[in-house]
Amino acid sequence: MAGKRWLIISVFLLAMGCPSAIGQIIYVDADASGGNDGTSWANAYTYFQDALADANSAAKPVEIRVAEGIYKPDQGVGITPGDRTATFQLKNGVAIRGGYAGFGEPDPNARDVELYETILSGDLAGNDVDVNEPTDLVYEPTRAENSYHVVMGSDTDETAILDGFIISGGNANGTGPTERGGGMFNIGSRATVTNCTFSGNAAIGDGGAVYNAGSSPTVTNCTFNGNRGYYGGGMYNGASSPTLTNCTFAGNSAGGGGGGGMCNNSSSPTLTNCTFINNLALYDGGGMWDVGSNLTMTNCRFSDNSARDEGGGVFSSYSSPMLTNCVFILNSAEEGGGMYNTSHNNSTLINCTFGGNAATNGRALACNSWRQKYPSSVEASNCILWDGGDEVWNNDGSEITISYSDVQGGWAGEGNIDEDPCFANPGYWDPNGTPQDANDDFWVDGDYHLKSQAGRWLENEGRWTKDDVTSLCIDGGDMASPIGLEPFPNGGIINMGAYGGTAEASKSYFGEPVCETIVAGDINGDCKVNFKDFAVMALHWLRDENQ
Repeated sequence: MAGKRWLIISVFLLAMGCPSAIGQIIYVDADASGGNDGTSWANAYTYFQDALADANSAAKPVEIRVAEGIYKPDQGVGITPGDRTATFQLKNGVAIRGGYAGFGEPDPNARDVELYETILSGDLAGNDVDVNEPTDLVYEPTRAENSYHVVMGSDTDETAILDGFIISGGNANGTGPTERGGGMFNIGSRATVTNCTFSGNAAIGDGGAVYNAGSSPTVTNCTFNGNRGYYGGGMYNGASSPTLTNCTFAGNSAGGGGGGGMCNNSSSPTLTNCTFINNLALYDGGGMWDVGSNLTMTNCRFSDNSARDEGGGVFSSYSSPMLTNCVFILNSAEEGGGMYNTSHNNSTLINCTFGGNAATNGRALACNSWRQKYPSSVEASNCILWDGGDEVWNNDGSEITISYSDVQGGWAGEGNIDEDPCFANPGYWDPNGTPQDANDDFWVDGDYHLKSQAGRWLENEGRWTKDDVTSLCIDGGDMASPIGLEPFPNGGIINMGAYGGTAEASKSYFGEPVCETIVAGDINGDCKVNFKDFAVMALHWLRDENQ
């Protein structure tokens, strides 16, 4: 029992970066010129692999501190130069942290992962050239000798920590396992990955940047940029349950299958505060491809993702995705600009906003299946679908229930409206000074908070402002839905759209100046205590907001 308590305490302290949890510190610096035994910055190992080997025999837990520089997996004692199978294997009880100033600096222990870039590179020959598109990565001749997997997290638990690195240049163009996971390959992994950037990795198979099979890693504050895979340019999840928080997938591509940003196959990923922007799928799911999975997404944003066929933002089949407070902007596909549902898919959307998405069929949502034999179900509440009309396309008799939502062009359902939502500043195409030439136009992302005469949150400035109009979507949601963190005055009713129920929800306006003081018993915030307040209280009485 004592040993178990020690492990739990050590895991917590390691995750918090607490020095008292460290049994040994091993130093790595490519510029060190001392004894190179890893005992100090002056005597740091110059090769990362040597530090990992040292950690094998060290008392646990261990922290490896790595200074800025470039480190390759084919360098170190006993490692064959040019060996494409060489990889940086994570280890239980070992926290690996990059971003240190290192030897020769005034404070070698100064740490800034952006200033002191620490790169784990699969470019073994050091000859990689830039490519025009991520789709070209796997076939670029100068990458033919690159590492199959730069990092491997297989068979690890949460005490295997990778923190503060750029992982680049992996090229999984082999066969079997070596055709997956150019940046990181995980089987049976529960590793902790934080403050990392996966950039310019490729796989001829699945998972250009990261491949997960039977894994549940925790990924926080990470960026996946410019990676390419067949399925899952940024990340592929097979029978996996990763947890991602504050992560960004940008400019990744699925070169032959689906899921430019992420692919989920029989998996249950949980995403919070994640962004998918400008990802591309040759066929389906520009931002995400979701099949046979139970996806949970909260406060996520899909912007400017595209697919040639179906699901510019998300493609979902045989799955039960739950999307809450999500935003879909400027995504495009032939069918389902924002989201495409097919083959017994069961989607639930709560307080989501669709704006400016484009598709021939179903700008916001589309339901279609092979020969219309396998209809799906979509349940959307407290949402805004405002893309120019033709928001929903139902081509297979799917059951689509939309309620307490603002749908451009209208949609039958309880509490639905068809009114301008009064977005603060919708996104738009900038002609770049040449309105006659559409080829150089660029998209300016907008602000999709709702205008309010009582108060609207200015995200970029971190303050509240007041408008000259108030959106009808404010207090337009389902009265039975909890208002969550909506600021006062909130009317006691949740707002429609992605910010409803959050601390950034636009405030309620009652046709007169906002009450400066809180009046006891004034539940809806109109500065009066009357039957309306009692009605709101009665509606939410004994409600379990966790359900």
